[in-house]
Amino acid sequence: NLRVDVDRLLGVFGIIFGFLATFMVGIFWSMGAVILLTGEGGTIQQLDLQGLWRTLFWAFPFVAGGSVVLALGAFAVKRYKEAAGVAALPAIGVLLYYLALIQLR
Repeated sequence: NLRVDVDRLLGVFGIIFGFLATFMVGIFWSMGAVILLTGEGGTIQQLDLQGLWRTLFWAFPFVAGGSVVLALGAFAVKRYKEAAGVAALPAIGVLLYYLALIQLR
């Protein structure tokens, strides 16, 4: 008799897609970071990020790494839905950062 734990299965898919989205954002973040460090130009250089905006930009890898640890920890203690949500937080945070950057700055 085979029973599928739907919460666990959806948690696994949520973690996979959350980590995938975070990884894809991380690729573009790394390109922007290289441009900022080398000063070679580009849109991120033209934004001239200062203060909190620049700090939030550089915080992404720490937020992404923390979300991986927290999501895997939540999954290990059988909090599957919470693990999926935490895995998606960096990608959602980048979207909110971008919207705040173009609306508030």
